[in-house]
Amino acid sequence: MPTTISHLKIKGFRSLKDVEIELGAFNVLIGANGAGKSNLIEFFQMTSAMFSGTSGNLQLYVARKGRASSLLHYGPQVTKTIDATFRIDDEQVWNEYECRLKWSESNDLYFGNESVAEGLSGKGQSERYFSGSGHSESWVVSPGMFSELSSARLFRHLAEQIRVYHFHDTSEDANMRVSQELNGEHGLLSNGGNLAAFLYRLKEKRPAHYRRILDTVQYIAPFIEDLVVEPDALNDRFVMLRWRDRSGTLFGPHQLSDGTLRTIALITTLLQPDETMPSIMLYDEPELGLHPQGIRIVAELLKAVSEKRQVIVATQSPLLIRDYDPADIAVVERDEDAEGRGSTVIKRLDPVALEGWLEEYDLGQLYEKNVTGGGPQ
Repeated sequence: MPTTISHLKIKGFRSLKDVEIELGAFNVLIGANGAGKSNLIEFFQMTSAMFSGTSGNLQLYVARKGRASSLLHYGPQVTKTIDATFRIDDEQVWNEYECRLKWSESNDLYFGNESVAEGLSGKGQSERYFSGSGHSESWVVSPGMFSELSSARLFRHLAEQIRVYHFHDTSEDANMRVSQELNGEHGLLSNGGNLAAFLYRLKEKRPAHYRRILDTVQYIAPFIEDLVVEPDALNDRFVMLRWRDRSGTLFGPHQLSDGTLRTIALITTLLQPDETMPSIMLYDEPELGLHPQGIRIVAELLKAVSEKRQVIVATQSPLLIRDYDPADIAVVERDEDAEGRGSTVIKRLDPVALEGWLEEYDLGQLYEKNVTGGGPQ
């Protein structure tokens, strides 16, 4: 399996006042609306922006999210910094990245400090290297000595491999429903904006993978006889996702339901070739709009993909988690302080404590009964 994050600590980001979580290959976050599942997923979005290597990308992310005050836990009146620690462990060495993002009066974020460390696993030996302070973009991606440290290169490469898949926008003018340029990015975009172009390349270059995707889509949506991804007859630089039913009639993407379109995108991410598959794959409520049969298949594929990639899923679906192992699950709940301010608490399920329950119920049923926690509070 590619390098993955083994430990994550976050302070001060939205509802994540002070959370710490051990991460394995497969991580499923369950919890009610407002508990903070999506905030953890969003933090990975910010990390990806931070390490994108594009000048000004972190500040662009901050601006798009409503400026720094909307990212800080209850705003700068309560919280003025976001702190994060990422750790990577393997059998021989460990690597760690830490940063502090500070609020400025212009409602931006800048780096108060930034460091990387490395050491031998199981031994006390380690070295930590610090960048300066006051910079608006990470020194991990800025030219210079700090960015050339082996730990910095490791985290830069890892962050480049983070992909948060989010196919909730299925509106009439959504990217998935319109013509897409064939000469775009070769990996599948987070919002599925190049879905037709990606499927076309698979059909041409990796027909076995394309066939697996089509077969799985047909199992969930049997009315689809074929996906038609061919360059436009009038402009062969563009392609649109079309399909045929069993009568042979050709339809366009606007004649796919929201759930079917999301299903096609999800299946494509989970059955894509290894060379286009990112190291860390995140999904926020992938069950939305899916038929129960589709949810079961997606659940199986998510687990299967975690054998070769790190997968993090946020969900409210008892059906999605029904056959998972309790060790895969982290319960996300909302806690409140004396002044009524909410913060996220994340706890791993204890498999031993659930042994007796699992003799009679599956994990999804225990979630519905709130035996696992994570229900509305």
